[in-house]
Formats: sequence, structure tokens, C-alpha cells
Amino acid sequence: MSESNSEDKKKLRIGFIHPDLGIGGAERLVVDAAVSLQRRGHDVVMFTSRHDPKRCFEETRDGTLLVHVLGSSLPRRLHPRLPATIIFSILRSLLLTVLLCLSLFLPGPASFFNPLSPLAKFDVYIVDQQSVCVPLLRFLAGTRVVFYCHFPDKLLSGGWEVSVDKRGQGGVRKGGMSLIKRMYRWPVDKLEEWTTGQADVVLSNSLFSSRVYTRAFPSLAKRPPRVVYPCIDIDAYTPVKGKGKAKQVIGEGVNLIMSDRPTFVSLNRYEAKKNVALAIEAFAKLRRLFAHPNPSVRSDELRLIIAGGYDQAEADNVRTLAALQSLCDDLNLTHHTLTSATAPPPPETQVLFVTNFTTAQRSYLLTSPSTIALLYTPANEHFGIVPVEAMACGLPVIAADSGGPTESIVDLSQPGGTGILRPPISEEWSLAMMDLLLLSDNRRAEVSEAGKKRAREKFSIETLGKELEEACIEVATMPDVQGQIGDKLMWGGAAMMGFAAVNLALLFLLYGFKAS
Repeated sequence: MSESNSEDKKKLRIGFIHPDLGIGGAERLVVDAAVSLQRRGHDVVMFTSRHDPKRCFEETRDGTLLVHVLGSSLPRRLHPRLPATIIFSILRSLLLTVLLCLSLFLPGPASFFNPLSPLAKFDVYIVDQQSVCVPLLRFLAGTRVVFYCHFPDKLLSGGWEVSVDKRGQGGVRKGGMSLIKRMYRWPVDKLEEWTTGQADVVLSNSLFSSRVYTRAFPSLAKRPPRVVYPCIDIDAYTPVKGKGKAKQVIGEGVNLIMSDRPTFVSLNRYEAKKNVALAIEAFAKLRRLFAHPNPSVRSDELRLIIAGGYDQAEADNVRTLAALQSLCDDLNLTHHTLTSATAPPPPETQVLFVTNFTTAQRSYLLTSPSTIALLYTPANEHFGIVPVEAMACGLPVIAADSGGPTESIVDLSQPGGTGILRPPISEEWSLAMMDLLLLSDNRRAEVSEAGKKRAREKFSIETLGKELEEACIEVATMPDVQGQIGDKLMWGGAAMMGFAAVNLALLFLLYGFKAS
């Protein structure tokens, strides 16, 4: 009998709550986490406020995971120019939670007020990104909650400087935030801090994020989040062996990006904070380094592919792609943008933009013999799952020397090196790119094997499933949650329900509810 079905371990019913199951590192993590627990024999159901079959990971579309959409009728913002997207994110999360709880407790078949009825009670919820639902799940549903920290929304809202080093020194402080924004953010930030602290167990995706949380939220300092690293399904990253294997997946868009040209790859959402401009600037400088005759590489052969999640409805995505295209023009780099309906790029294209890449395209880019390295550009990234994906494929990584990548990547100057860590300066990155271009075959093979070994030992989906299971069993065996709620939680939960009821009643008049 397998471990997951052994008699001494209870099968748990686990609910995941994530605001938007799109394409990104956080979404890849939550999908892998759900799959890992499902493989260990637990009953897993996912809840979200947004799930677009055209912009999601396959496991949420092909039936591998059961996904319910609640609260999607509420807008994500009133107007693109209004900054209060976090308010609507909170309201959508509250609506999702209220509808979920109604479906758990109201009798009878599915209806307007209990869209998923009958819905069996859960043993534990795993919540990430949006913590506002945590007290309601504990107070209304009477269920223990594990909260998984990526990075405080407080710090993602802009106007903050993060300077936490490997020893936990430094901190977070306000930058150029306006008075109006401080007033607008103060109650939101306090709500985030309080609701995060109400989780029964708080996990973090890296030591860096854990330190940032305790610096940003003083009330969590006494109980710092414990680290559970994001992981991947190693077996899903099988190298492409030659063009013959690649031809098997041509129908999934690989034919649009195939090439024997030396290629650097950047995989990130099209968001300004990802600093993908660094990759373009370094690539332009690299081409100038090889402008003179070179026995192994010609500058006109080099290629950069930038691929990532892209949502036309997200103003940041639209602005970022346009800015990157404009940067290519300024640097005299020819570029082309691929969408799902785009013809192959011209042969002379130097920078290729790919929006919402397919799984087959990602696999090809990370495993093709012509790919030289992954360029992972964000500074102070909370973890970064893409470098782990690259290492699992044996691909060297160049990343900023701050944040989570310093925990996943081993610099080539150290034994067992898997990549290069450098300050986010284009001159230094171009030199690092040149070093990887000129690696000998033997040295490249050593780096490749070191990356595969580190990914399998430290970041496998089996490791993730085991550590999450331990956290879930820990909270599921705690005393009955409703019998343990103190006055602070009771009053806080009541206030939040009142806040939610007023706002939802008003918004219902305009938008109504729907579920799937």
C-alpha cells in the first residue's frame, strides 16, 4: 500500500483559494502544490475569482484539478486610471469566501445564494496572495487555514524600498509615496497584516520573503513564516533531443520559435517590476562585444526570446510590452511579436516577443540545444520558479544577486555552480552572457548536471507535497477552530463581514453573482 493511502495517515479534504489562476510564477506554484497533495492521496479542490481557459496552466483546464470560479462578476477596477484595484481584489476575495461558505451550509440544490451546493466541508484551506479571506474561513467555515506568503502586497504597491540581506539585516521603508496614497494604503496594509497573522500556520516561499514579512509586518516577527520552497514536477521537464522530438509538438506553436541560432531566453510576466529591459540592454551590449570577428560566434546569429504571461486587460502588461518594443527600436534591434495567431517571425529577427507561451514552447526554449542561458531579471524577487525550471532542464541561469534566486542558484564561482549571480547592471550581464556563450562543452555539461541535481534534490514536487502535507496535518489536528476563537478574532470577523455585506449589497445591484 502506498504511503499516501496508508492507514496511519488520514486523507484530507483540502481547498485552495487563489485570486487569479493565470500564467505566472505564483500560479505555477499553486498548481504544482495542489497536484503534489493530490498525488499524495488527498482530495483537492481549487477556488478562484478568475480563470480564463485561454490564459492558464493545463492542469486547471484538462481536468487534472477541479476548479470552481466564484465572485468573477465583480469588476477588477472601475476605471484603468483609478489606482484602487486592491479594493476590488479584496471585495472579490470576500465575495468568493461568502459564496463558498453559503455553499457549505445552505441546504438544497445549487441556487443563487449557494452556487456550488451541495459542497462537502474541508479539513483545511490553503490560501495565498490575498489574505483577507483567512478570518472569514476560520470564523464562518470553522476551518483551519494555512497561508502561503509570496510577498506582501503592501510592498508590491510601490513607494517602498526593500533592503533585507542574507542575514536578515536591513528592512523596508517608505520611498516617494504621496500623502494621498499613504492614507489610501494605511487601512489596506493594516488589514493585510492582521489577516495574515490570523492564519493557523504561515508559510513563506523563501528565507528572503520570510525576513521581508517580519520587517514589513512587526506583529508577525514573533512567529516568522517558515520556509517551504516552491517546487516543480521534475519529470515534466524532459529535454528535447534533437529536431525530431521537437517536430512532435509543432502543433503547439514550437514551429514558430524553432531555430539553430544561439538563443538567450527570458520567461516572465509582462510587468514593469520584472525589469525585462535589463535583458534587452545586456543583449544589445553582448552583440557589440561580438561585433568583431570571432571564431565561434557571430553577432548576427544571436537571438533573444522574451516570453511570458500577457493580459490585454492589464494596463501594466500593455504598457510594459510597448516599452520593451520601443527599447528595441532605440537600440536598433529588430523585433517581432508572436501571438497565438501570428505567422513565424522573419529570419533576421533579433528579439522575439512571445505572449502567453504554450507548455510545449516553454519546454522547447528550456531544453533546446541552441538555448545558451535563461536571463532572470527581477531584483529582490521573492523566490522565482523559472530559474528552478531552467536548472531542472540543465540550462544555466543568469539572475540578479538579490532575493530568492540567491537561495536557488549556486554561482559558477562556487562548487556545484548552476548559474551566474550579478547586480542588475547591463554591462555585467553582457559579460556574464559572453562567459556562458564561450563555455567549453565539458564545462557546460558539468553546469547542466549540477543544475539538474540541485533541482531534483531541493525543489522537486515530491518535496513540496511532503512539506505542505505536514503543514496541513498540523493544522487539521488542532482543536476545533470555532471553539478557540478569541474576542479579537470574533470582533474582527464580525467587522469584516459587515464591511463585506455593505459593499457586496451595493455592488450586487450593479453586477450580480455568477459561479462555474
